[in-house]
Amino acid sequence: MKKFIYALVIIIILIVVGILIYRSSKAKTTSDTAGNTTTTASQPVSLVSADIIMPDAVATIYYGNGCPHCTNLEKWLQENKYLPGGSKIDQTVVDNWIATAKVKFNMKEVWYNKTNSAELTTNATTLGLPSDQVGVPFLFDSVNKKSFVGETDIQTFFTTQTK
Repeated sequence: MKKFIYALVIIIILIVVGILIYRSSKAKTTSDTAGNTTTTASQPVSLVSADIIMPDAVATIYYGNGCPHCTNLEKWLQENKYLPGGSKIDQTVVDNWIATAKVKFNMKEVWYNKTNSAELTTNATTLGLPSDQVGVPFLFDSVNKKSFVGETDIQTFFTTQTK
């Protein structure tokens, strides 16, 4: 009988430890300032720490947090003064910088944010793009109803906007 009780206690302890490990490894979700649900656990570090929304934006860049091409684009945008400098860019930084922005645009994360991902899909569908031509970084020019995919095309969009 004693062995049975010891075995039962060990089984209960193992179950409790397993539950704790499972819960700590699950992704946590939060809501950003726009009320979008975002996943934060195990999300890679990005220069952009939240969606960036600019009044009178002419375009939206959809990016994936952890995408190396998106990271390169973010750095290029900073180096060329399209985004403010610093190690972390959020809406507060953008709000302070917005008056001097060369090109007004939004930035929305799509790998961890289902709302933004659905918006990207809707915009791509509106343009008639096949799903195999939609990837990140992706820029939707809302003024001219055009899209630009990849670092180079998006960099060209920005340089032509400031000429």
